[in-house]
Amino acid sequence: MNISEAIIHVTKLAEGKTVTAEETAEFRQWFLGEASEEELQQLASAHEAVLMEVQEPVYDNKEIVNNIYSRLTAYYQAEVSAMAESNRQEATISRIRKRNYWWAAAASLLVIGGSAIWLMRTQQPKPAVIAESAVLEPGGNKAILTLANGRQIILDKQANGNIAVPGGITIIKADSGAIAYMRTGDNVQYHTLSTPRGGQFQLTLPDGSKVWLNSASSIRYPTAFTGSERKVEMTGEGYFEVAPDAAKPFTVKAGRLDVHVLGTGFNIMAYADENAIRTTLVSGSVKVTAGDATTVLTPGVQASLTPEGQTFKTSRPDLSEVLAWKNGQFRFNRTGIKNIMRQVARWYDVDIRYEGNVDNIEFQGILSRKVTAKALLETLEATGEVHFRIEGDHISVIPGPKK
Repeated sequence: MNISEAIIHVTKLAEGKTVTAEETAEFRQWFLGEASEEELQQLASAHEAVLMEVQEPVYDNKEIVNNIYSRLTAYYQAEVSAMAESNRQEATISRIRKRNYWWAAAASLLVIGGSAIWLMRTQQPKPAVIAESAVLEPGGNKAILTLANGRQIILDKQANGNIAVPGGITIIKADSGAIAYMRTGDNVQYHTLSTPRGGQFQLTLPDGSKVWLNSASSIRYPTAFTGSERKVEMTGEGYFEVAPDAAKPFTVKAGRLDVHVLGTGFNIMAYADENAIRTTLVSGSVKVTAGDATTVLTPGVQASLTPEGQTFKTSRPDLSEVLAWKNGQFRFNRTGIKNIMRQVARWYDVDIRYEGNVDNIEFQGILSRKVTAKALLETLEATGEVHFRIEGDHISVIPGPKK
């Protein structure tokens, strides 16, 4: 078997197609003994890409592949050793205890429910079953555009093409679902684009700057930037690619935070239920201010400010984790279960309850945002560290395996 045939093999698995025992044996022989490190990296990248495109859950073929590429992401540094049996009950995502974490594991690829997870593996989990059969479909492109006169346009139900708005303003809805301001008219008005829980949306502002809004987020902006600066206000989470214009600095206001830029790419997370507002710079340069606190970010640096904080805390996060939502993924990097469930609540439009202490439970891995909540929760349950009870749009999180 060669690398091309290996990619075809794992693509079949991802898409739920049948593979023969002979093909599986050939793959394992190549994978464990013949593939070069470069080929393993190529295989890992190709497989993750195809799994992120899987639309429907697939339950007939489950294949756990350990040791595909231990450096697929920056935090996977350990080498691994074994190929797991193709068995649903051995499907695993790593759980990491804050006080008992073992790095003696390796990157793994889990194909379950049409999704993929690269993970650290620590031990064989116990079988798990979701308490209820509720599926809870993933979110999608949903947003409401509120005009200056209060009129609301439900964009996910709006036909593609021109959107009629007063004031000589021309808005285009593209085939992709995104909207763009093509003509701004003479009178400056303020519009607000908001996404519900279970929604996301993309917007091109009048100056050509692009904005991606995550679930439960909003952005308020003028229909034309006529003054000496470009200023918008946002809540929730958004990623910005700002069109350069040295004569008109661009400012994003999020709560008590102001982010000043000229032309750059950055992410702001300012959800009210998070413990800090986080600004992460991808490219260019930004100055972040809040009252007397000021810091200038360079690419790859994140500034965090707690609700009562007077100074910024800076760090270098995993950018792929920060931008995972924009790229159609959940990425967990030693992420606490409560953090994960806040993401689940926003994307699947559900309410979360906790029954017992889950503060020390963490996970690490990658999962497509296209999967159902049922598939995601099944994957987490497979660790034996936590289980769930689904009642309508309420999910109860309970520590330990289901008894």
